[in-house]
Amino acid sequence: MNKSELKKEHLLNAGLDVMKSHGYNGTSVKDIVDAAGVPKGSFYNYFTSKETFAIEALESVACETYRAAHKQLVEQQGPALDKLRDYFLACITQLEESHFKAGCFLGNMCQEMAETNETIRDKVRHILQRKSDLIAQVLLQGKEANDIAQHIDETKTAQLLLNAWEGSLIRMKATQSRCPLDAFLVILDLLKKH
Repeated sequence: MNKSELKKEHLLNAGLDVMKSHGYNGTSVKDIVDAAGVPKGSFYNYFTSKETFAIEALESVACETYRAAHKQLVEQQGPALDKLRDYFLACITQLEESHFKAGCFLGNMCQEMAETNETIRDKVRHILQRKSDLIAQVLLQGKEANDIAQHIDETKTAQLLLNAWEGSLIRMKATQSRCPLDAFLVILDLLKKH
């Protein structure tokens, strides 16, 4: 990375932390540059607007989480349900470390901006679809290995799992406990071949 790319990455990471804590509407360009310790003009060297910043922040988070999910769900060996359970348990561990306050940046942005910003809504929709497709790939592997019930539709089941997970994250934030996340894990048992 050259010096300019490093500065942009620093600005993106610092601003992302602020946006994760305060949301899109609760974050100003001034908040972002203050967190990064750079002059306000520096922001516009890299981003044309706060919306552009948010889109890049979403993509940054999506790439990072997708790589981790792909490694755990696709690259590792083992039964599909074990991989899914291990993946979601790792997510729960990260959420525990934040004392159940962080939630999902993608979900939070969708809740806050879906009705008012089509660009952000489309970005979040696309990112969630990639994640759903990854889960569907694991479910298909499980069906092929005869570990998962053959009658399930992997695409719809992946969407259901992701929707249930995102809903569990909302309830987790409301209760600030892992109980909704543990309840989510029960869904995985329903996929076992009987």
